[in-house]
Amino acid sequence: MAVACSGSDTQGKSHKEVGKVRKPAVAGTFYPGRQAELQKVVDGFLDKAGTSHVKGEVIGIISPHAGYVFSGQVAAYAYSAVKNADYDLVLLLGPSHRVFVTGAAVYTSGSFETPLGRVQIDEESAKAIINSHSEFTADDASHSLEHSLEVQLPFLQRVLKDFKIVPIITRELPTHRCEELGRVLADCTKDKKVLLVASSDLSHYPTYEDASEADGETLESWKTMDLEKIASKEDEILHRRMPNLSCTMCGGTAVMIVMAASKALGADTISVVKYANSGDITGDKSGVVGYGAAVIARSSREQRKEETHSKQRKESFLSDPEQKKLLSIARRSIEAALKQKSVPQFEIHESSLKAPMGAFVTLRKMGELRGCIGRLMADRPLHKVISEMAVAAATQDHRFSPVSPPELESIDIEISVLSPMKKMTSIEDLTLGTHGILITEGARSGCYLPQVADETGWSKEEFLRRCCAEKAGLEPDAWKGNAEVFLFTADVFAEKD
Repeated sequence: MAVACSGSDTQGKSHKEVGKVRKPAVAGTFYPGRQAELQKVVDGFLDKAGTSHVKGEVIGIISPHAGYVFSGQVAAYAYSAVKNADYDLVLLLGPSHRVFVTGAAVYTSGSFETPLGRVQIDEESAKAIINSHSEFTADDASHSLEHSLEVQLPFLQRVLKDFKIVPIITRELPTHRCEELGRVLADCTKDKKVLLVASSDLSHYPTYEDASEADGETLESWKTMDLEKIASKEDEILHRRMPNLSCTMCGGTAVMIVMAASKALGADTISVVKYANSGDITGDKSGVVGYGAAVIARSSREQRKEETHSKQRKESFLSDPEQKKLLSIARRSIEAALKQKSVPQFEIHESSLKAPMGAFVTLRKMGELRGCIGRLMADRPLHKVISEMAVAAATQDHRFSPVSPPELESIDIEISVLSPMKKMTSIEDLTLGTHGILITEGARSGCYLPQVADETGWSKEEFLRRCCAEKAGLEPDAWKGNAEVFLFTADVFAEKD
């Protein structure tokens, strides 16, 4: 009898099979033991899940690990998001149900076998992970009977063509360690096309109604992508002492490590794509196990820009007439300067344009940067800052020759009005596309506006590292040490908007 929890060759055969083979432990119990039947079952689940509507580049998924009769259909909704995608490496993380493991046990060499064939271990990546942190240990033996990762493989074998894996099973770890290990995994795999898979079921053994409540709240906490909030929600639910509830996530550590690693690799969205529990299958609602599927993705550059602009339009504290007035001030100031005339004295009645604020003026020609100068300090009236920075962007940006009078007609002006600065205490404080950064250490400083992240597609770490190295003249990782990082938002608007 299959249980609700506890229960090949890759489809492309370019990887040479070498070394020991980890034989399937739950074929014939958790999933069909014959190749043809297993392929039919998995493909049936995937067909029913249909085409995924998740947007962006998928970096991670969360999938349940019960017997396929219970959770296979839910899992298929996660795997449909990566059907026919191209990954070099799949990192599989899940809990250890059978044996106690010290930290995170990494399977190091050879291959995993299912009725669909064998999947090779990426031995180079496994070694790099083990060498990267003391929590990761080489421990093949602990994987021999574990089902949480094995049940993911048939789905991977049907949706991907040519990939290697690194299987990792973990004990329960504190939130800060999950965050740490996630960043380590991201660093170890940043040069590969990697998919991260977290294997976890949801609530265990409450009534159907209680499971629906607890699981719904857990899935909502996932959407924050904030490990502290996820852990806090888990504690809150457990403290309610729902009858027979033994846990809210049996693979919570795997979920949080994968979420942290995905974010470090640039993921910025998570979509919960399916939920069910065992009561939906068996009809017995007196004690159930919950199953959820989620997809973690990095928005495309176009998506992020549109979302940012939409948010800015909603949150702008300057009215449309005020924005147009500032753009006019910028253009008229540049025109006067290029003609070597005095900048006009503008008549200002709006209190918001008289308020002291920092701002940047950016010039673009046919979409390409042509000049950008700004003032971070909020110590002068906004309209004067715009006038001065516009002239400076056109004539004093050392990266470019001064703008010529005939050229001005083809230049588009963009203004970024800055919010007050707030010190960053954690990388989690930073939201790409929303926050600009100012990094300072001693006499050195560097700044990126919020829109730089959208334009470049950089991850959070790359955004910070490049600002350190390219703007502040510091070591790339100075933001992790003595350098101070300040965050700000910007009200961004342009003539072409």
